[in-house]
Amino acid sequence: MNLKELKRNWNEFGRIDPLWAILTDPDKKGNRWQIDDFFKTGEKEVKEVFEYVESLSIVVSRRKALDFGCGVGRVSQALACYFDEVCGVDIAPSMVELAKKHKHHGDKCKYYLNDTNDLKFLNDNSFDFVYSNITLQHIEPRYARNYIKEFLRALAPHGLIIFQLPSEPILDRDCKPTRKLKQLIKSLIPEPLLELYREVKIKRLRVSSRGQPIMELHGIKREEVVTFLKKSGAKIVDILQDQSAGPHWMSFRYCITKE
Repeated sequence: MNLKELKRNWNEFGRIDPLWAILTDPDKKGNRWQIDDFFKTGEKEVKEVFEYVESLSIVVSRRKALDFGCGVGRVSQALACYFDEVCGVDIAPSMVELAKKHKHHGDKCKYYLNDTNDLKFLNDNSFDFVYSNITLQHIEPRYARNYIKEFLRALAPHGLIIFQLPSEPILDRDCKPTRKLKQLIKSLIPEPLLELYREVKIKRLRVSSRGQPIMELHGIKREEVVTFLKKSGAKIVDILQDQSAGPHWMSFRYCITKE
């Protein structure tokens, strides 16, 4: 799915069921999230993130933070309690408008629409903290890699980046041999052919979805991410397994800085 299609789908999610699209709790589908409860999840998440950062004995300057894939501002609003200024970026106009509607910290939180494959409107070396959770997983790897490079470019000296990405699907213990065989075959197929297959599959999905927005999930294997980060000039501080992508995906949280 290219960025134009991604924008269209997430703009529609923002129009019909924005909070569930961000936190896909089955019990909350159909606009059943209570707004206060929803934003409290952001407060809890950010609190846990900084407890994790402190456990690594890292001191982060509290001047400016970037929330990439900000949605309606669930995490941005929480970050505003830790930083002088927070910049939220999202691809969906409907989400950005809702984020502006729900902000409670005045000019401390600024929200921007970005539908390009870069973040050129952000200055070099300008953010002390860059955070992205449950966002890159919805973006094709070719775009996700470029955004990570942009995180590094925009990161200030001694700043910190934390982002989450799924690695690969998890096979259940009781999975059928045919499923294992499919996984083996998939591992042997060149990536360009896999990308072509995904494109065809998504086109079929668009037809069957009858106009409903589509939420894709993509992964990049951990070893590929590590290699990519090192080539891009990143220093890996820590890699932590998490459950952000759900029970059927192996997912990791990457904590990095600049070399």
